[in-house]
Amino acid sequence: MMIKAPPYLRPTARWVLATLLLISMTACGQSNANKAPPYAKQSGWSSVCLGTILVDLPEKIEVADSGMEHRSGYGFDHKFLGAASGNQRVNNIEYQETSIGTLKDLQSIKGTARFRLFDSTIIGWQDRDTDPNFEKFKAHSSEVPLNDPQAYAFRMYDTFDIGYLDSADQRIRMFYSGLPGDKPKEEYTVAEHQAFYKHLRTNLYRARAPEELPTEPGVCTPFGLFRQQAGQPLPDFDVEVPLRSLKYPSLVFFVRVKTPDVNAPKDIKDLPDPNHVTMDDIKSLKGMEGILLLANLMGIKQTVGPEPVAIAGQPGRLLAREYHHDGGLDPNGGGPGAAYEMQADVLGVQGRPDMPAMTIRMAAMLPDKEPYPKPTRQWNPSKQRFEMVPFKPARPGIRGLQPPPFDQGLAYFRRVLSSLRPADAVAASVTGAAVPGTGAKPAAAPLP
Repeated sequence: MMIKAPPYLRPTARWVLATLLLISMTACGQSNANKAPPYAKQSGWSSVCLGTILVDLPEKIEVADSGMEHRSGYGFDHKFLGAASGNQRVNNIEYQETSIGTLKDLQSIKGTARFRLFDSTIIGWQDRDTDPNFEKFKAHSSEVPLNDPQAYAFRMYDTFDIGYLDSADQRIRMFYSGLPGDKPKEEYTVAEHQAFYKHLRTNLYRARAPEELPTEPGVCTPFGLFRQQAGQPLPDFDVEVPLRSLKYPSLVFFVRVKTPDVNAPKDIKDLPDPNHVTMDDIKSLKGMEGILLLANLMGIKQTVGPEPVAIAGQPGRLLAREYHHDGGLDPNGGGPGAAYEMQADVLGVQGRPDMPAMTIRMAAMLPDKEPYPKPTRQWNPSKQRFEMVPFKPARPGIRGLQPPPFDQGLAYFRRVLSSLRPADAVAASVTGAAVPGTGAKPAAAPLP
């Protein structure tokens, strides 16, 4: 069904609407109705593992990675400024996988980690010369010796910050959280931090290319795998990353796969409908949020849905919007917009890692308007002089490339949705079937 509807939000305002629309993407229980038809991979398409699911795109696939800095989101670097996400967690461990780096990059990241974990606390500590807790803090906050020039670890009581340059693919991996256990934090020793680092490297996590499909149960990160530990259930997780096929470089997917929230809606129909914004919705927003939303309620050309769809054996929904605007340069520096956006959601099933909660969004990115603006004369305070500064495009990776028409984009989005399915090793760990490619048959997990 196609209807007239509210508008597209510019980069500074659209996340206001997203907050209203995407409040919750998970739920407790689902039936196994709405089973998707059997999937056959299309010729010339490849599979990528994210979380516990597989998704197919036409070859060649580009998966976003993190910036070369401490605590960076995932994005396409200079090709798509701002196309990043910070939702990367497995159990209580936050992780980060950078683009290909060097030992010099690692040392720079290590310096930032040290400052944030230790030095910044000392700088901000009030009355540190007289406070007895300050000496206690210093006694339990230090670098953990690892005897490895390509790795570092810092501890602050029971919390850790670990990083290393991985020889498998020359990416830097970083992990932050607390050591497992329930004893007082003062009792965690350097040796326990060292033991956890060894466990992380040898048992818990390994590097993996996005298109390398795991033959052991676990949680796929964009460039790695958190293995399921013997005798333990698959941990909670939240994995979100942009990716695209270079066959359609302007169609960027934002895939989020996560453990269902216990307090989320029980039925897909209970999710907010982003294609129908009421005055009550607008009134619920305060200050500039409401003004920005109201100011952008004139940009949508047409909408599709919400439409019921079957995704990876779960009932889901599909929505789409096409916009009137041409995606010209935003005067506030937000860059071009999108010709259309599409989204699909499933709520997930508690206790079923093969049925996670999912949100898959596709944005038809528009290139920077051409010709590019001429260089501008700007003041350089460090040099105390004016300089000519060239225009910096937001999306040089798709210069001059227009996305396909809305109907073609919708057909492509549906084909990608039809490919979503649980990773073989995860499905096998739930059903007790043999894991493909290994000949092993894991113990069956109890089904709800």
